[in-house]
Amino acid sequence: MNTKIIFIPIFALFLASCEKNDILKPDPGQLVLFQVEYVNHAWGYAHSGIVIDSAGKVGYFRLPENWHSPDSLGYISESDMNDNYRQLNDVQITVTKDALLKYYGMLPDASQGKLSKPYNRMFDAGVTVYSGFLYLPSLKKYKQVLIKQWGDWQIDNYSQEAEEIFKWLKSVYTGTLESMHNKQ
Repeated sequence: MNTKIIFIPIFALFLASCEKNDILKPDPGQLVLFQVEYVNHAWGYAHSGIVIDSAGKVGYFRLPENWHSPDSLGYISESDMNDNYRQLNDVQITVTKDALLKYYGMLPDASQGKLSKPYNRMFDAGVTVYSGFLYLPSLKKYKQVLIKQWGDWQIDNYSQEAEEIFKWLKSVYTGTLESMHNKQ
């Protein structure tokens, strides 16, 4: 049997399946792509943030009743993430599909970024965690990708992709807070 005859069609199928757009599409089972979460225990308890879903919708939460956080390895079950999602308030803000695909496409490389050890930066400011999530369908779990932790204890992700995602997420978060403030 001539292996060249078999190899050429298989290689052609592989190339056809590797279009750039396919790589950037979120997993169809993935609901949540990004999250910014603020927690502060100084002078009372504060817990709020935003979640960006796979349609680009931005949802807001403030003092949720039963919020689920990733475990010590950064995993959160699909059912816990769905429960978190049900606790969101819609703020009528969306991000563009192009931006969503661009920054989601950077997550795999950002997940490989070296993280700094936590270092003290402030006092009583709390902590804001900027994250992306990669969905693992075989486990029915999301894997948190730490983009940056800012505040009392800062953790930096040294990848260039994480820095770009951070700047974008920070602008979406700030824009969401401003929009909500203007509605009041």
